[in-house]
Amino acid sequence: MKLLYCKKCGNIFNLILYEEKSCECGSTKGKYVDMLNAEYSGEFAVPLAVWNSTFIGAITFQPEEDIPEGSGGRPMTWYVVPKKCKTFRRTA
Repeated sequence: MKLLYCKKCGNIFNLILYEEKSCECGSTKGKYVDMLNAEYSGEFAVPLAVWNSTFIGAITFQPEEDIPEGSGGRPMTWYVVPKKCKTFRRTA
């Protein structure tokens, strides 16, 4: 799953197919152009990605309640996408 973070307003948001979305301040924008590739723009945009398998595992095994140590649920793997990426490219 591809996401965008805006360093200006602090929003993190998901992308959808063919329809451009933006953060609250409008500085960061992006969309999926097909089922794999996405594009984004904006001076304050930071591309992020979540490993789908860890996301699905985390929501599948979401605990009913917090445990005393406060760890909550399963961890997910997500990362900042490199500035040059074939499937998630900056357009402006």
